[in-house]
Amino acid sequence: MAPLTLLLAGLLLVPNPSTPAESVSYRQDGARQAAARVKNWVSGYQQPGPAVSGSGTLTAVDGDAALVLTAAHLFEGKVGPITVEFADGQISGARILAIDRKLDVAALWIFAPHGIKPVPVAAHVPKVGEQVEIWGFGPKRFRSFSARVARPIPLAGDVRGALVAAQGVQDHQVTIPGDSGGPMIRNGQIVAVHWGYRGGEEDPRRSVCALGCDTLRGWLKTHLSASVWQRCMAATAKLPASGLAARP
Repeated sequence: MAPLTLLLAGLLLVPNPSTPAESVSYRQDGARQAAARVKNWVSGYQQPGPAVSGSGTLTAVDGDAALVLTAAHLFEGKVGPITVEFADGQISGARILAIDRKLDVAALWIFAPHGIKPVPVAAHVPKVGEQVEIWGFGPKRFRSFSARVARPIPLAGDVRGALVAAQGVQDHQVTIPGDSGGPMIRNGQIVAVHWGYRGGEEDPRRSVCALGCDTLRGWLKTHLSASVWQRCMAATAKLPASGLAARP
């Protein structure tokens, strides 16, 4: 078996050009408009120098404010100004409400975008074998692909029961640089926030790794202020399921 490989939005798997159209999409329509590019401007906002880029999801809206979920490792080292950018051109500054580097998740507070509906956090993680859709912006543009829930490859130090894994329907496809912090979606809800993948190219267990919604909901309740949690969950509870499911 090939040596175990752990990747955090830094290593690239080039999609197979023969990937069937039904398993990969570059359209950001419908509920996918809630996906956003998250940038940590480590050299200062729009100044020459690097920005750490990842993905996030609009998760709840309450009045003029909104909650976006993403990956914590986007904010390793220096943290500069943070922006959240939606595909229709709306951009908001962001502040970190809560961050957990062990679970690799962060909650951002932004000005609510106009005309974009949030995607709520699911109540329970999907079962092994069920189909999900994985969203991310990669290095240049939005992409979604279909995957099936798998058993996570365990590593020492994992939080028990926290991880959800999924293998791309086409050739065990996994995430690429810039995807980190995006969601796994099932039935129009966030079932996990992904941060990378585990497994070498020849490992049949190779799969995207993510923080499951069971642990995520508990983390949000614990780490957000009571008022923010209540406002966001109340707003989320009013949302009907969007009907978005992974493509068959």
